[in-house]
Amino acid sequence: MTQLSGSLSGLASCRVAIALAGLFFAPLSSQCQSELATLISGCPNPEQRAALAGHSPLRNSDSESEEADVALGVARAMILNVRATFFSELAHVDLRVRTFRSPSDFLRTRFSFSRFLLLMPMQYFVDVNPALFQGQALSDGVCAILAHELVHVVSLSRGNRIRRFGLVRLLSKRQTAKFERRTDLEAIHRGYGDGLKSYCEWVYAHIPPHKLPEKRRNYFSPDEIGAIQILLEKRPELFGYWNAHVPMSLQEVQNGCR
Repeated sequence: MTQLSGSLSGLASCRVAIALAGLFFAPLSSQCQSELATLISGCPNPEQRAALAGHSPLRNSDSESEEADVALGVARAMILNVRATFFSELAHVDLRVRTFRSPSDFLRTRFSFSRFLLLMPMQYFVDVNPALFQGQALSDGVCAILAHELVHVVSLSRGNRIRRFGLVRLLSKRQTAKFERRTDLEAIHRGYGDGLKSYCEWVYAHIPPHKLPEKRRNYFSPDEIGAIQILLEKRPELFGYWNAHVPMSLQEVQNGCR
């Protein structure tokens, strides 16, 4: 399966899950319940159907706990599908999904520090903010940012435990920006560039204004992503160069083609 066909297949399934999330968080009428049943029956993935069907549309999702339950079910189904479609290297990784609350962050990736210290088999977490599904983020954007998080899991799960001590460097703002931008680059290389652009635009409109400079520093902007896509299509070898020399601005992206 090519990168493009794999990502398109993953996006199609993600859109089904996003549509379901919208139904869960919207006022639920009898027509809504009928549409829900149709969407669930059309889900291509058995795990996805099971995860989504487990949330009854008759429940009122007003409380934070119920919102978290719905977000957890949808996110689990989407991550299962994206992982199965395009992250085969994570097939045997112990990956869990949790929820958290934040006014400016919607997804994050963690590993079990206690298991790390006790030399136990590693366990990884993708944490999801339920607000991601309440703010009407575009489906391709949500799928792309989930792919970004799975790239983090790939990176964290490679190598031995000593290598993970290198994460201490992320206490530096510049190293954090390089780490996140390198992860964006891998997601773009796997075919999720357009989705990352739409996700960036959505995030810029849904976070406190004082957080914008940090987001623009740590992640590629839509203009930078577009330039990377164009240049990679012409010169695929630039991916290796940018991995070693992560572009920190649009000018540095454009300089990579010289």
